[in-house]
Amino acid sequence: MLNGMRVLAYCTLTAILLTVPLAAAQPPTEVTPGAATFNVFVRSTPIGFEQIELTRGPDGWVIRSRGDLSQPIDLQNRLFEIQYDEQWHPRALTIDGIRANTPFSLRTTFDAGSATNELEDAGRRLTISNSLSPDAIVLPDYFFGGYEALAVRLASAEVGDEIPVYVAPRGSTRVRIDEIFSQQIDTADSVVDARVHRLSFLNSDASLSAEVWTDAGQRLLRVSIPEAALDVAREDIVAASARVRRSAHSGDQDVRVRTEGFALATTVTTPVDHPRPEAGWPAVLLVPGAGSGERDGMLSGMPVLGQLAGALADAGFLVARYDTRGVAQSGGRRESADIEIHADDARTMVRYLDRRDDVDGDRITVLGYAEGGWIAMLVAAKERRADNLVLVAAAGTTGTELVLEQQRAALDQLGTPAMERAEKIGLQQRIHDAALGTGSWDGVPEEMRRQADTAWFRSFLDFDTADTMRRTRQPILIIRGSEDRQVGPHHTESLAELARARRRDTSVEQVTLEGLDHLLVESNSGSVTDYGDLRDRSVSPSVINTLTDWLERER
Repeated sequence: MLNGMRVLAYCTLTAILLTVPLAAAQPPTEVTPGAATFNVFVRSTPIGFEQIELTRGPDGWVIRSRGDLSQPIDLQNRLFEIQYDEQWHPRALTIDGIRANTPFSLRTTFDAGSATNELEDAGRRLTISNSLSPDAIVLPDYFFGGYEALAVRLASAEVGDEIPVYVAPRGSTRVRIDEIFSQQIDTADSVVDARVHRLSFLNSDASLSAEVWTDAGQRLLRVSIPEAALDVAREDIVAASARVRRSAHSGDQDVRVRTEGFALATTVTTPVDHPRPEAGWPAVLLVPGAGSGERDGMLSGMPVLGQLAGALADAGFLVARYDTRGVAQSGGRRESADIEIHADDARTMVRYLDRRDDVDGDRITVLGYAEGGWIAMLVAAKERRADNLVLVAAAGTTGTELVLEQQRAALDQLGTPAMERAEKIGLQQRIHDAALGTGSWDGVPEEMRRQADTAWFRSFLDFDTADTMRRTRQPILIIRGSEDRQVGPHHTESLAELARARRRDTSVEQVTLEGLDHLLVESNSGSVTDYGDLRDRSVSPSVINTLTDWLERER
């Protein structure tokens, strides 16, 4: 009966397991009702919102939400409502929405360990029945209001516990708590104490890693699913004034560095238990990529730049890292900034370090990680106070070539049919032409245009690594992990070749670190889809040793 029937197109994140009733700890009752707006991001790009409200009635709890998500999810949530009794057992679910311009609705009732789903999709009706644990949490995909109930259940859960989950209308799975730790988020008005739960959805084909953050009132703060490059965060913790304290060092000091019309929020990490050199500390500026733009370089739940800062400070270097303009606690407007403007901000940071009394002005190194490597190259090409340049996991092509290369790799990984593959690549090329002013936006979906028709994306596409490298003069260290699947070995080879072709008598060193992925962590596969399953989430000591050895030689 299901052949040819499109069973809720939004149900794609979680697969079905055989129903296994599982005991879960009873949740506490001190839950704070209220409403909040959540911003939704895919690959760090905002795609929409969901407004969620939790209320308490005489018979239990009700979670309602409405929202709108653009491509690649393409979902209008006209109504999501899930009712639970006082013990947080599900009673009824109602969903009305539009997916890819097609209306659908779902009505689910729960009774004595069973769920009956009445589905209407594109005018077709279908009844689906499943068994489930009576205390299952109901999590239809892409309706994030459901995670408010999971937040309550997690409040009393411990590492190793498993919680039953029902993915309406498809079936049951369970989620295992792998790790729990505390985190703090600085906002304009307060410090939010967060509890971070690292989870595994134990699906029949493979587990899916996720993080769920909750606040002191047992309310949802954030949902992160690295494999889907999906991040859902409450509005107050992603505001320009908010910053997660992801990485801490005893030598950290938060400062604000003035630039034209606003300030860049910065953390300076000074060596501790090291005698200060007479000329001052050698300094390293860590340049974040403008994609995420925050100072800790958070990628798939790991603060890459934050960890680098602490390790370099322990080795005797003063390290500065900063939020890019319009991000976290920095001022300025992000949407109007192109790559040259971001480079000018980084130059401001170099000049700030040069003015400090505790910095050796002849030993200032600019280190760019991932797309931050291109910004670091521009700084090196323009700023005489930058003495050394380090490029870590950086690309060596034009921006246009890089985007198409990454798209082809993603389509290969998905096994996309040849015709569909050609259509997607053709659309991407039309977007590039339109963004660069050599083509038209005709035929490009409006939501894609909104994401691409920006100063940053135009400058990214137009970036020419060869021209920028030619104008640099500093000694250069180029580092890549051998298992990096996001930046292939040809990028490192190209960067090194371009650097050696400069008409300057300066050193160029190219290092490939065995067994490390794009996160600079030891990995067997290097695949992006495995990031969430990495047990060791620390930058490898080989990266720090390579950096410090080279910096000591380039005095």
